[in-house]
Amino acid sequence: MDIKQLNKANALNEEIRELDLFINSASKVWAGKLSIKDKIMRFISNSYGVIESKEFKMNTDIKNRVLDVLKEYKTELEEEFKSIT
Repeated sequence: MDIKQLNKANALNEEIRELDLFINSASKVWAGKLSIKDKIMRFISNSYGVIESKEFKMNTDIKNRVLDVLKEYKTELEEEFKSIT
């Protein structure tokens, strides 16, 4: 393993650790929100009782994936609305 691979592995390990902490915290609360600040989209879990709010800064790839999920959810809601009306 050369220094470039080591640096990349360390960066990936840090991002995995940060994401794991966020997922662990966010999965314990009922709601969260998306926020755009300083041109960076963030996913923020709401605080609840002793569980503090956590924030995950999304890079472009994960932001686009989250937006794809939201678009899919919107389509499902539109289809449900059409079935009601």
